[in-house]
Amino acid sequence: MALHLPTPRTTKPPQQAVGLDGLKVNVADAATSGVEKSKQVKSGGLAALTSKVSIKQLRTELGNDGLRQAAIDAGRTPPSDRTLRRWAQQGRIPHPDILERAQRRAAIERLGGIDAVAQKIGRSRSAVSRYRSGDTNELRADASKKLKTVKAQDIMKRAGVLRPDGTPKRAVIRVKGGVMVRNGADVGYDYRVRTLDFANSDTPFSSEESRELAAALANDDHARVVALLERHATLDYPENKGFDRYSDQFGFHFDHIDSVHIDWI
Repeated sequence: MALHLPTPRTTKPPQQAVGLDGLKVNVADAATSGVEKSKQVKSGGLAALTSKVSIKQLRTELGNDGLRQAAIDAGRTPPSDRTLRRWAQQGRIPHPDILERAQRRAAIERLGGIDAVAQKIGRSRSAVSRYRSGDTNELRADASKKLKTVKAQDIMKRAGVLRPDGTPKRAVIRVKGGVMVRNGADVGYDYRVRTLDFANSDTPFSSEESRELAAALANDDHARVVALLERHATLDYPENKGFDRYSDQFGFHFDHIDSVHIDWI
């Protein structure tokens, strides 16, 4: 009889995440990449919650002229119509600097354009224009935070996870992955692949947790998504009773994530 062993533990260095209440924790790289891969499953409830859109959609939103301008902003030769068609067909732009500027340009257009964004984040029109073109890599800290929040709200609205009054729908989650339990000195005393159905949590995901989870997904902050899932599994999932705190030394931690499915109700 074949011996079924768990997937080997990951060796890549962990990523730091900020969970609820500003708590900083380390999460496994294979767990964050698992969340990212789950976004590619159209029926998983995560696909629309991302700040990155397909090249085909970028071309639809910006048109050929907008993509050419992104190339010009990056200091490159404007691509021909044939090149733009090839990018859309292949689903990739081979130049990261052009892709970054195209994504910025499209995001600002979705938010209403330069003037609308400038008003929302409290910066001048020229500051937003410089950010869009890449002349300024980052906005001032307060403006960058406001833009991140505004973008996330727009993505959440488009993804249908907000009700008409702006309140979040509740996230009902199923996660499959390899897990370990940490209890101070007894680090990693349990390790196996499990499927957790958070609909069976003693305390379901709250509106606050659901909003924070959706915002983290919208901002492509997959490490924070993992931290939120781990915290809920530690404190509120019936199988893991015995923990009253979650940290790097205590609680339920994913070594890797195979799949995440979310229903927004």
